[in-house]
Amino acid sequence: MVTRERTLAALIGAATVLVLAATSLERHVVRGESMKPTLLPRDTAISVKVRSPLGAAMRLARHPRPGDIAIIELPWEHDLIGIKRLVARPGDAWEDGSDSVRTGPGWVAVGDERTLSTDSRHHGRVPAGAIRGVMLAKVGPPER
Repeated sequence: MVTRERTLAALIGAATVLVLAATSLERHVVRGESMKPTLLPRDTAISVKVRSPLGAAMRLARHPRPGDIAIIELPWEHDLIGIKRLVARPGDAWEDGSDSVRTGPGWVAVGDERTLSTDSRHHGRVPAGAIRGVMLAKVGPPER
């Protein structure tokens, strides 16, 4: 039996979910090719904002960690948001073939398509505060 209390509780729950989604999720349209083949130009990356109620809850659960794709306020570019893969935690050294970043504070963030990416290999580590969000999903353009 549906009661007035259950209906009200369901409406409050739905409203809470909508508010969390509206304040915690962002969409970013990919413009470059530095994350190929994971993300292609015109793909949309859906991310959870780190500085949001949902982001805080997810951070307690597991985020961020190496392997995550992060939305980053690039410290080496004025007012530019980038999408890079986190490959080493603060304090951890990172090496991949001839590429390396020494140990230190901040995350190592690199593009999947290294020949087309400007990232921590060139500019150093990314401060944790520059990580704006962690990608949850991607959506391709309608023609793909």
